[in-house]
Amino acid sequence: MKKLLTLGLGLLLSTQLFAADFDLKATMKQMKQAFKQAAQAETIEDMQQPIIDLNELVEQAKLGDYPPEKKNIYLEGFNKLTVTLEKIESELQAGKLEEAKASLKNIDSLREEYHDKRNPSIWDRIFG
Repeated sequence: MKKLLTLGLGLLLSTQLFAADFDLKATMKQMKQAFKQAAQAETIEDMQQPIIDLNELVEQAKLGDYPPEKKNIYLEGFNKLTVTLEKIESELQAGKLEEAKASLKNIDSLREEYHDKRNPSIWDRIFG
């Protein structure tokens, strides 16, 4: 009986750990840091790694478990980020640093747009 209880407790804890494996808030903080590094880059080489990191973080975020009523909003935003990041990667490969930096501003716009969609203001809830 003790072994069964211990086994059940172990399975419960491992399930809890797996469910808590993805932390969106921590991932968003890492995304913010990678974005800042990319924005501050002065060369193509300096910008490439933060963009790669940001892309990997977005892919991780796509796999997160979200409330059903907000899942589509999250995935739509992450997919738009992926498209923008792919464009930036192409611009960097083509040696177009200024164009890549301009495209990076689109990411900030997406961030604002989807943060507003995720957490609408009280006025949007009342009148929206």
